[in-house]
This record gives sequence, structure tokens and C-alpha cells, in this order.
Amino acid sequence: MGRSMAESLGTDEVHRSFQSAMYVVAEALTAHGFAARAERAADDRLRIVSEHCPFGGAPIEHPVICAVDRGLVRGMLSTLYGEATAEMRSSLPMGDAVCITDVTG
Repeated sequence: MGRSMAESLGTDEVHRSFQSAMYVVAEALTAHGFAARAERAADDRLRIVSEHCPFGGAPIEHPVICAVDRGLVRGMLSTLYGEATAEMRSSLPMGDAVCITDVTG
């Protein structure tokens, strides 16, 4: 699904820098209800911070839903940039107020 989302952005959106791709991913997630932004962590890694979950409180009872977010991030980045890893740093099911996904490209 993430690859399809990235491909729908148009061919001029592919093969960008990692940082540029991260900002496009955050914008796409926001358009789908995640209220996301890309930012640099203190250790200089890029991450996606989502302040709203379009699935409501469902991930608290069913944390596997968070895998959808990571899959979207990986899928979009693989189309826009190349292979990347996405690791959940914080999430609603973990008791956090926001979801943070650390991404390495």
C-alpha cells in the first residue's frame, strides 16, 4: 500500500534524497489522517512523528495495527528513495502520547 501511495504522487516524485523522501512520506501520512511530520532526532537520525492516529484507540487494544504505519513508511520510502528500515520508538500501545518511528535509509 505504501508503494502505491508513493507511485500515485507522480513520476517526478521518485528517486529523491533520503531527507526529501522523509518529508514527502510525512506529508502523505498527514493527508491520510496521521498528522505526521519528519524531524531529526538528537542523535541526528530522521524520524516520523505522528500526533494523531486515524485508527482512533484501536491500536491500544490491537497493537498489530501499528505495523500498518511502519509498512506505509517502508513502502513509500522504497519507491521514493530506496530500501529503509522503520523502527517504532514510541506508540499509543506503549503508553506514549505520540507515535515515533525511527527510520534509517
